[in-house]
Amino acid sequence: MSDKTTKQLAGQRAFITGGASGIGAEMARRFTREGATVVVADVNDTLGKEIAVEVGGEYVHLDVTDSDAWDKLIPTFESFDIVCLNAGVATHQNVIGNLSTYPLERLDNDAYQRIMSINVDGVVFGARAVIPGMVAKKSGHILVTASLAGIIQIAPDPVYGLTKHGMVGFVKSLGPALEQHGVCISALCPGFLDTPLVSELAREYAKLFSMGVMDVSVAGDLAMRALTERIAGSQWVVMAGQPISQYIQAQPFV
Repeated sequence: MSDKTTKQLAGQRAFITGGASGIGAEMARRFTREGATVVVADVNDTLGKEIAVEVGGEYVHLDVTDSDAWDKLIPTFESFDIVCLNAGVATHQNVIGNLSTYPLERLDNDAYQRIMSINVDGVVFGARAVIPGMVAKKSGHILVTASLAGIIQIAPDPVYGLTKHGMVGFVKSLGPALEQHGVCISALCPGFLDTPLVSELAREYAKLFSMGVMDVSVAGDLAMRALTERIAGSQWVVMAGQPISQYIQAQPFV
C-alpha cells in the first residue's frame, strides 16, 4: 500500500456507531490506516474499548436509540469529518435465521420496536445530531450502513428489508438537501459480509443465490470508495466476486 493511499484521510476525524464489531470495527481499522483519528461508539463497552485501543482511538458509550444521549454527546466534540451511522441489528438474532412458517409469524412488538429503533431511529437521531456541525463548517461526509437488502428483496426477513430500504430512501432524499451546504451523505449497500449478523442459514441462502459471503475487509473498501467519489445521496453496492459499483435506479419520470 502506497504512502498516498495510507494518508488518504490524514488529519480527518471519524465517528463510528456500532464500532465494537463487524463492519464498524473494520471501518475503524481502515480509517486509521488511512490516517484518520477515530471515535468508536457502541453499547458493548468491553469490545468497543478493545477496538479503540487497537486503533489508537477513543471509545464512547452510546445507545443510538436514545436521542438525548446523541444531543448530549455530539456537542462535546468538534465537528467530525466522517460520521458512520453503522449500528444495526436483524429482526431476530441473525439476518436470515430461525425461519418461521409464514411472514411475521414471530414478530412480536418487542422485536419490531427493537429493530426499528436501532436501524431507523438510530440513524435519524445520529444524522440530526451531527448535521448542524457539518453544515456550519460546510464540509463532512455521513456514511449510512444500509445493505443490499435495501435495494433488493429479502423474503426471509421483510422487516430487516423495510429498515434498510428506509435508510436508502433517507440517504437519497437527504443527499441533495445537504449537498448545497457542502455536506455529503452516502449509503453502503453490501451483500453478505462475514459478521456476527450472518447466520449459517444466511450463508446457505447466499450460496443458493450465488452471492457468497465476503470478508469483512470489503467494508473498508466500500466505505473508502464512497468517501472518494463523494456523490450526494449515492448508494454503493458490492457482492462476492463483483467490483464495487454505484447503484443507480432507473428514474420513473423521463
